[in-house]
Amino acid sequence: MKKYLYLILPVILFCACFDNDTLFKKALNKDKQGKPEQALQIYSQILKKEPDFYSALVNRATLYDKLGDTQKAEEDYKRAYEIYPRSVELLNNMGSFYLKQDKNGLAIYYLTKALDLQEDYFSALINRAAAYQKIGNYPAAYKDLKYAMDLQPNNYVALLNHAIFQYETGRYASAAQEFTDLIYKNPKDPKNYYRRAMAERKLGQYANALEDCSAAMSLQKDYVVAIFCRAEMLYAKGEYEAALADLNTLKSINNKYVAAYDFAGDILSLDDPANAVQNYKVAAQLDPKNIKKYKSKISALKTNSGRKYIATRRFSLIDRGI
Repeated sequence: MKKYLYLILPVILFCACFDNDTLFKKALNKDKQGKPEQALQIYSQILKKEPDFYSALVNRATLYDKLGDTQKAEEDYKRAYEIYPRSVELLNNMGSFYLKQDKNGLAIYYLTKALDLQEDYFSALINRAAAYQKIGNYPAAYKDLKYAMDLQPNNYVALLNHAIFQYETGRYASAAQEFTDLIYKNPKDPKNYYRRAMAERKLGQYANALEDCSAAMSLQKDYVVAIFCRAEMLYAKGEYEAALADLNTLKSINNKYVAAYDFAGDILSLDDPANAVQNYKVAAQLDPKNIKKYKSKISALKTNSGRKYIATRRFSLIDRGI
């Protein structure tokens, strides 16, 4: 199972000393209006005239990050850091930036600098906890998370991260309960139904997991991981045709979702080996680094014992919550 993505609290640093700068205000307004490309162009105009305009650098870096240009975002962040290395907002932004790229060492470095300057900086605590969690340093992660929750005990992001922490450390019953509390707070967020389903799956509560996956799908019809999860729960109940129907729906939404073809092949292995082969071949094309696995399954389809092994192993993986 893929690790959950942790919520990040990016902090946009606004200028407090250039209130009369018309272009800067215009850029801020464009960003608020949901027009990041236009805001980006304006910040670039400002920086062409005044390369050390700190707030414009930070805001442009944030926009580059939002638009997926991580190289330019990093360049702007580093330039801003040269100008103002003791800004806790900037240090948190940089930590958040590296956290999203899974450069967890760099994330921890900048977030620690922020917390050295302000030990109760909530966003940096949340972000550093996520970075520690990603590298498996759970004691350090929990220490930061606990401090953040002491500061803001009702903060939604802190509560969510704590629930995810419970799941990641194997406390599935506690995780399920905490996701339930989050669902009460925000019943229209499909992700928490899916997250609770994954905890319920680990607990062997397949009926509950099936219901939660369906709830997630009702809120977001193209939620592929929830569709895949429901297919697994249906398979665990012996409803093979329904499971295949979900996988076909998933393929129609994302025809490059490798796991859907692999799983469909496993389901079809007993009764329709020819169709199973076609699914494994597509999976192999999409996932060439694991081609040996799919070739092995195709070979196993040639015998009754091989087909039974494929189906039995798939059920075993679901039963173990893998």
